[in-house]
Amino acid sequence: MSRLTTITAAAGAGKTTRIVNDIADEVLVRTPEQILATTFTIKAADELVERARAKLFEQDKADAAAQLLGARFGTVNAVCSQIVSEFAIDLGRSPSTNVIGESNMSLLFSVAADGAIAARAEVLNELADHFGYNDPRAPGTGEPPDWRRSVRSIVTLARANGIEADQLTSSAQRSIETFLACFPPPAADAADLDAALANALKDAFEMRPAIVSSTGADSVETIRAAHERILRGETLSWSTWARLTKVKCAPTKDGQPYNQALTRLIAAAGRHSEHPRLRFECEQFITETFDCAAEALTAYQDWKAERGLLDFTDQEALALDILKTPHLAARLKERVSRVFVDEFQDSSPLQLAVFTLLGELVDESTWVGDPKQAIYGFRGADTELTQAAFLGAGGKPEDNPVLSKSWRSRKSLVDLFNAMFTPVFERMGLPAAQHAFSGAARSDAGFDMPSVGWWWLIGKVDEQAQALAEGIRQCLAEADEWLVGDDKRDHRPITPGDIAILCRSNTDVGRFALALSRAGLPVAVERSGLARTPHVEFVLAACRRVADATDRLALAELARFFANDSGSDAWLQAATSDDADAALRAAVPISDALDRLAAQLLNFTPAELVDAVLALPALLSHIESWGDTAMRFDDLEALRGFSRAYEEECAASGSPATLQGLLLALDGAEPKRPPSLASDAIQVMTYHGSKGLEWPMTILTGLSWESKARLFEPVAETTGDLDWRNPLAERWIRFWPWPYGQSGKGSTIDVEVANSETGRRALQRAVEEDTRLLYVGATRARDYLIFAPPAKGPLNWLSLLNAPEAAAHVVPPQSDDNQIGIGNRNFTIDVRALATSGVAAERDAPPTFVRTRTLELQVRPPLFLKPSEAEGGSWKIVERVDLGGRLPIDGIADIAALGEALHSIIGYDDPDRDRGQRLADASSILTRWNVIGFKADDALIASDRLATWRRGRWPVTRSIAEVPVTSPAADQLLKGRIDMLVETGIDFAIIDHKSFPGRFELWEERAVGHAPQLAAYAGAVESITGRHCSELWIHMPVVGTMFRLAPVTRDP
Repeated sequence: MSRLTTITAAAGAGKTTRIVNDIADEVLVRTPEQILATTFTIKAADELVERARAKLFEQDKADAAAQLLGARFGTVNAVCSQIVSEFAIDLGRSPSTNVIGESNMSLLFSVAADGAIAARAEVLNELADHFGYNDPRAPGTGEPPDWRRSVRSIVTLARANGIEADQLTSSAQRSIETFLACFPPPAADAADLDAALANALKDAFEMRPAIVSSTGADSVETIRAAHERILRGETLSWSTWARLTKVKCAPTKDGQPYNQALTRLIAAAGRHSEHPRLRFECEQFITETFDCAAEALTAYQDWKAERGLLDFTDQEALALDILKTPHLAARLKERVSRVFVDEFQDSSPLQLAVFTLLGELVDESTWVGDPKQAIYGFRGADTELTQAAFLGAGGKPEDNPVLSKSWRSRKSLVDLFNAMFTPVFERMGLPAAQHAFSGAARSDAGFDMPSVGWWWLIGKVDEQAQALAEGIRQCLAEADEWLVGDDKRDHRPITPGDIAILCRSNTDVGRFALALSRAGLPVAVERSGLARTPHVEFVLAACRRVADATDRLALAELARFFANDSGSDAWLQAATSDDADAALRAAVPISDALDRLAAQLLNFTPAELVDAVLALPALLSHIESWGDTAMRFDDLEALRGFSRAYEEECAASGSPATLQGLLLALDGAEPKRPPSLASDAIQVMTYHGSKGLEWPMTILTGLSWESKARLFEPVAETTGDLDWRNPLAERWIRFWPWPYGQSGKGSTIDVEVANSETGRRALQRAVEEDTRLLYVGATRARDYLIFAPPAKGPLNWLSLLNAPEAAAHVVPPQSDDNQIGIGNRNFTIDVRALATSGVAAERDAPPTFVRTRTLELQVRPPLFLKPSEAEGGSWKIVERVDLGGRLPIDGIADIAALGEALHSIIGYDDPDRDRGQRLADASSILTRWNVIGFKADDALIASDRLATWRRGRWPVTRSIAEVPVTSPAADQLLKGRIDMLVETGIDFAIIDHKSFPGRFELWEERAVGHAPQLAAYAGAVESITGRHCSELWIHMPVVGTMFRLAPVTRDP
């Protein structure tokens, strides 16, 4: 490998500044176009190139700064896309291949793989039911399991790890072998186990007490439901077997006989892990899931190939193919000589393979990253692999730069970070010499409050969220005490926009956002359910009404939204009245405006229709009357953005963009509501979403989180030792399905899986990734880091910092203390116990800055005008020429196809060529158009007749067939193709072929009907050439007649 430098950059240690300086230095020794730099996000790429250009401008290198715009800067897939485009011809692809956007990948995969998934659905749905996938779930327990999601995950992992569809069978077999190894030996006879459970259920059901204790009430219901299923001949799900091992009662109240029956039932159900059918169904489920994934992957790849589409993974895979092809790699080497890779620790195995081969190709590479911030394992990044590459590629750690001085956080915070994380990172193989902070650029001078806070949250989860919100409100009320650093290295009071709350889950994000709103605080949070907000539903109902005037449901929805009293059922009474349409229209003030839009529907794209509806004053002012105007307008702007993105995706995939398609896309993509655009709002987001960001005050929640091994979802594994030089070698996908729904915890299989080598390794991965995630969250703080744990319960997340068999590494403060113990150090902190008052704060109504006014609806014509759609003028036949008799057509069903074929033959044919060759060509054209019943000889007769007449009328002439023409026509562009343009001398004549085979009395009428089309062509020719079109002719080859057209002149 060429020279490769690895730079370990701690959080806030000036990583971007270092890369910018290195790029500026590289411009001194090579042309900017030879530099390639990848980053994790588009925003980071834009910042990198702009800062690098600014640096060059500072050095008076304006030319180099301009040239840097031609360098390869971008996300990994963007840079790979550039490489693929450059070598597209060599790959047999079009350089202008359309790329599927990230937001639509899921939807398009579902469309492409629908057939493959449907083919396996019956079997997998039945097995999923046996595995408790459809069991009722309590609110807040997350999404229910879905085998389709597992299929999609396997496909995604396979592609990110270079695994082909036909290789998934081996992954399935290895998954089966490793999973069943955790099962106890199977019982000899499945029927005996089923019978024993049925008998035990029957006994327990019959012995149930007449009056059940509160302890045993749920168990009686579980027994009854299972017993009735067996009586109906149904098979019990494995989640039911597992639940039956947990039945209980109050022996003294429910009776000893019933208690003994439950003991026998528990014993019978407890043998579920030995059941041969469980082993068989687990094996079948794994096999079917992998087979479905392989077929779906093949279908998806074929679907994209048919449409000339690529997605992000395709770009990376094709770039890797180019790098593996010697003659293509040699050409790329001439164009790229220096590579920078940012956020290296979050690379997928496929991306790592690209970086590795690039490193072998160029003069020098620099990989910049921080293993302590590798937090995207759930997205396909392999932390162990990238860390092995980071260590292996860079050689000795002491030979590579380390950025360890914090430019972000106060010194006391930096000391806290070192005390918290250095010991645990050393146990994870990250020595302090490379991974501890060496110092801080910012001091604690000028701050009145301690840099660390410990705010106990009292109450249940919703009460804790409200308590924190009220605590933040109190903090803002004391803003003069909570000073933060500003851009001028001075201090100012804290504001809401300086605060961020980090959460472990999207559920927590919603909970804290709601609490902040109730506390009267501005909040910026990305929430789910854009299409389910009332104001967006309101707009979409209006769009549906425009698209379909018979959509009474849309009209009823509009009537409901326009009702002044949200509790009124007037809209329902109108919908059920005798004349429902009239009653509903009377309740919808914009009915007439919607009718006017409907009259122009064909002129609107879906995005334009959304805009037209939003421009209706009555609709917009009604939405405004609901309050929270800024938030609602942000959502409507997001709807407009989604609509435009949908149209762009349709254009890229070659699919029609329709309103119904937009509605389906909204339902499938489930776009999120945008965060508040207000700069002075509290940010609420997940820890993962905070990566790369910083705030003066960062609040850490979710400190009771318990690490969970990712055992029962698809995961990429490696056989043997990791080889970072060949990162795609020996990769396979492990998938173990959990067969017990929400039950089975503590079962034999649960324990054996957890204690297996795979289980222990998976738990260790989860623990290490959660530790890194805690580090990422903590190091977002510039001035204040606030821990916000629940007042009761274990702090599981912080306990990950503990050394094995050692005391707690982080010792929380006592109620009367302001000290926190971390290792052997104490830190002075701000301690508070927060409890909610239970009173929601009143918020001032936001001012309204938007007022709508009524404008006449402007309907603009489309950009391109088809000549066949031209209208206007009065025309007449001024000359008729009979070329010969009617040509026979024998039962031709598709006259349009015949017309296309005759156009092609007449335009291509040359009467002076060999007749045999002409006849062969004509036959070939007729065959391609699937025209049966019209002879090639007759097609040549039509061509000969026209040529003979044309040469007789204009002996010295030149004719051109199929002439493309584009010309301005008022505010449109006329775009078409002239069948035959004849240069008659100083003028032109236009001949247009029409294969009309109708009755004699209709010939002239049909010819005159095409006159505006020819007039449009004539105007375009005159505009382009400056020469007059003196004659316009309609040629009807089937009936053998020519018609000359001219405008009707009016007498003065």
